[in-house]
Amino acid sequence: MLRNSLLMFTLSVVILVSCDKKSKYEQVVLEEKATGKIYDSLFFDFTFGQTKQQFFNQCWQLNNQQKVSQGPQNSFVQYILPKSPKDSATSSIVMLFYGIFDKDQIMTGMDFKFYHSGWSMWNKDLQAEKLLPQVRDSLLKWYPGNDFFEVKGKNSSETFLTKVDGNRRIVIEPLKDTKDIDVRIDDLRYEQKTK
Repeated sequence: MLRNSLLMFTLSVVILVSCDKKSKYEQVVLEEKATGKIYDSLFFDFTFGQTKQQFFNQCWQLNNQQKVSQGPQNSFVQYILPKSPKDSATSSIVMLFYGIFDKDQIMTGMDFKFYHSGWSMWNKDLQAEKLLPQVRDSLLKWYPGNDFFEVKGKNSSETFLTKVDGNRRIVIEPLKDTKDIDVRIDDLRYEQKTK
C-alpha cells in the first residue's frame, strides 16, 4: 500500500513538473522581461511607441534626404545598405521596412525584407540562403545583446531564429522563397496589451 502511494505521489510530481515546464523561448522571454530593460530604438531614429503619422513624417524626411525611397508596390520603404570596403559582393543588399501599428496607430514593431538587388533564380550566390548569415550577423551588430536561438514553429518543419533583449524581440522567419529574408522586430510590452 505504501509502495502504491509512493508511486502515485512520484507520478503526480512528475506530471506537475512536466506541465509547468516552459520552452526555451518562454523562459528567455520571461527572463528578459524580468530585467526591466527597455530597448525602444530601431534605426534612423525610429522608435517603438511613435505614432503612424510620426513614422510617415520621418520617412518623408529620409526620402527628401535621398536616404530611402519608395519600395515595391508602395508597401515598404526601401533602403540600400551601404557596402563595407571589405565587401566583395557585386550586388547591394536591399532592406525594405514598414512599421507595425496597433489599433491606436502606435508603432509596436517593424517588418523587414532583405534581398540582393541583383537577385535572380539562376544566380545561387545571390539567393536568400546565402544572404541569411549576413543578415543575422548584421542584426546582431545593430542590436547587440543576446544571440539568436532556434524556435520550432507550429508546423514542426519550420524553424525561426529568435533573439530577445528586454522588451525587444527579433524574429528571422523561415525562408519562403529564394529571394527574400523576412524579419520582424517587435516590442513585447505591446504584445501583452493585445492579448
